[in-house]
Amino acid sequence: MIGTAHRTYLGYEALVRRYGLRVPPLRCVYSAVERAIETRSVSPEGDEFIELPLARIQDTDSLVGQLTFALKRERLNLTVLGALCEHQEVLDTIQVWLADKPSSKYARIAAHLAEWLTGCTFEYRLPPGAPRVPLLNPDEYVIGPGRSDTKFGVINNLIGETWFCPLIRRTPRLNALLAEGLAGKVTDAVNAIEPEMLSRAVDYLYLSETQSTYTIEDEIPDNNRAARFRRLLEQAGEPGELTEQQLCDWQNQIVSPLMAEQQFRDSQNWLSRPGRLRNVADYIPPPPALVEGMMRGIAQVANLATEGFDAVLAASCASFGFVFVHPFLDGNGRLHRFLLHHILRQAGFTPAGVVLPLSARMLKQLERYSALLKTYSRPRTDVLEYALDAESGTIHVRTPQPKWLYAYFDATDICEFILECCKACVEEDLQTEVEYLRAHDATVRDLESWLDMRQSALNTLIDVIVQGNGVLSKNKRRLVERLTSDEIARIEATVNEHFAEYIDGRARA
Repeated sequence: MIGTAHRTYLGYEALVRRYGLRVPPLRCVYSAVERAIETRSVSPEGDEFIELPLARIQDTDSLVGQLTFALKRERLNLTVLGALCEHQEVLDTIQVWLADKPSSKYARIAAHLAEWLTGCTFEYRLPPGAPRVPLLNPDEYVIGPGRSDTKFGVINNLIGETWFCPLIRRTPRLNALLAEGLAGKVTDAVNAIEPEMLSRAVDYLYLSETQSTYTIEDEIPDNNRAARFRRLLEQAGEPGELTEQQLCDWQNQIVSPLMAEQQFRDSQNWLSRPGRLRNVADYIPPPPALVEGMMRGIAQVANLATEGFDAVLAASCASFGFVFVHPFLDGNGRLHRFLLHHILRQAGFTPAGVVLPLSARMLKQLERYSALLKTYSRPRTDVLEYALDAESGTIHVRTPQPKWLYAYFDATDICEFILECCKACVEEDLQTEVEYLRAHDATVRDLESWLDMRQSALNTLIDVIVQGNGVLSKNKRRLVERLTSDEIARIEATVNEHFAEYIDGRARA
């Protein structure tokens, strides 16, 4: 940020400072300075600081002036507004604002949001002829089904409701990804592959997805647990709501019987890192009192995928919302990634029986995936005061954990990430696996004409050579102890002939 002299904070930042709101730091901060031009700077973490000429700002002192600036110039921040509306002075000021300027667009939006966030009630009558105003500009945000608030003449087009409401900004990257028509690309790619080849490719993708989701959790499942998760993936997309009972049934399928749960958690959980810092919480999810309501809100957002809303956006918001709520003591991460598949298949984005290796994609970009989770979890945990006992067996959270701290977040980066993962899955991963199978079949045909080897051993040999970029390493020669050096060279040459493009593609990835 450039300079701090004679700085007057504006909008949300001014309100946070005035009322001492315990909210996550703003990612975009406005201020006014005695300078003739507007300046913008961005920190290495991506936080944006915008300085406006003080002479251009009409009202930097009043609550109404700062609220107007926030609603007019800044991204909608329901978390700050939720915290702000806990102050009776703010509600009283909005009531006076309505009385003084009953036609004001921003007074009406402020009053609508205050009632929506808190359940409070204002005395107000909409003046005749006052135009209806949308809460979100559809050019700037992805919007949900419009719900008309006739009292204030406001059309609430938020994606969610008070218990769970992510916001998705229309960035150039997001708009470009949405314009790709990924659902059509998935269908076209699947239809272009002959059924027998598709079946074999999907079989591998199921295996890849199962292994990857456990690897992300830094777990190595036994064959039984892996088989149960694969069966769950195969069931994804079956009709039905995301009820507590349904989610419990799924959780029971993928955790050990000792960790099976019959309802959402009734105790405070937390995530800690292993090792010496176990008494530090990396994330403290919402308290048990908020879990049921937030999960209902998540289910409503998931339902949008079957109601004409973009399926990837709905799946992204609902699945990440699930892991943010952490409604179970175990299995949340795996269920979060499973929900992506379930919602996408339920909406028809992914054809029945087909799985996109989304977890494998996340694993390849684990740092980015982890950063997205931390962008939500860390700022919320940082505003809480808590104590873990010496054995890290229980946690006591000393500060309030209000709904507004957890229910609202910017999901733009999350949606872009999952859209990119879907794009790569259909354009690269599915095609790569089919390319592998075609090359494998051609290699087997050529080798079987002269090489007498069991099919399973031959498949392993081919795979080992491919993984070695066309060479059978010395420590793998035990697989073919009876073969001469010339025979091994002939096998390697055959593999390289058919797998040349596949091996080159892996090298470029």
